[in-house]
Amino acid sequence: GWHRQNGHVVNGRRLEGNELRDALIEKLHEEADEVGGALNRNELIEEIGDIQQIIYDLCKLQDISDEELELSIKRKSERKGGFEHGEYIDTLTIPDENDKWARYCRASPKKYPEINDV
Repeated sequence: GWHRQNGHVVNGRRLEGNELRDALIEKLHEEADEVGGALNRNELIEEIGDIQQIIYDLCKLQDISDEELELSIKRKSERKGGFEHGEYIDTLTIPDENDKWARYCRASPKKYPEINDV
């Protein structure tokens, strides 16, 4: 690859299965952080391209078709909306303790931390 062509010494191994999936997910997080560091439009395009490549590779590894992915995006957008209008939820109050979304959020406290304004 690119490194060897430039005289770099590569020490690595081939990943497969769950190990490859986990490495792709880790790389996705790394590349997402790099989007925030893009200094100009061209760098932003390059970083977004890296993310799309990882998503493509992850879908291929998990046998997720383009059609399945697009259908999932469409369904979720219809159900919850998208991001194109710039609407962002800072906090959400769910008055009913037994509401299915309250239970859903409580099941992932790191993702959805509960705030008690008492």
